[in-house]
Amino acid sequence: MLSYLFGIVPGDAFSYYYEIMGLIVLLILGSIVLKNFYKNKVREKDFVFKKLYKKTPNRLLYFSIGLIVLTLVRYEEIPYFSMRIWIYLTILGLLAYLGFQTYKYIKIYPKERDNYEARKTVKSEDNSKNQYLPHKKKR
Repeated sequence: MLSYLFGIVPGDAFSYYYEIMGLIVLLILGSIVLKNFYKNKVREKDFVFKKLYKKTPNRLLYFSIGLIVLTLVRYEEIPYFSMRIWIYLTILGLLAYLGFQTYKYIKIYPKERDNYEARKTVKSEDNSKNQYLPHKKKR
């Protein structure tokens, strides 16, 4: 098993080019869709979404670029860089990242949004009390 994962030059028998390219295209399209969704949420003044998911589309592009490089290196059979472990670790990292982003969207985002809305109402109540206090002079 270890010699399979850590083989310096794994050889020609790599029949997953189409699957990897499909994953790369899916990541790029997902990044574009998520970027448009992000812009719409920011336009609607959803500051919590802006804070939590600002870097997600770019990171999906980084994963796709990494997979492109690893696939080209594997195609050219460059020693050490074409080891199977690199592709497996990249896909495992991608799955972990997507799982964490899904967890944030399902569990953390609703709590943060509710917390933000609560703080916003508290601020508006404070503003009504502070309207009679002295302010700085406007120049």
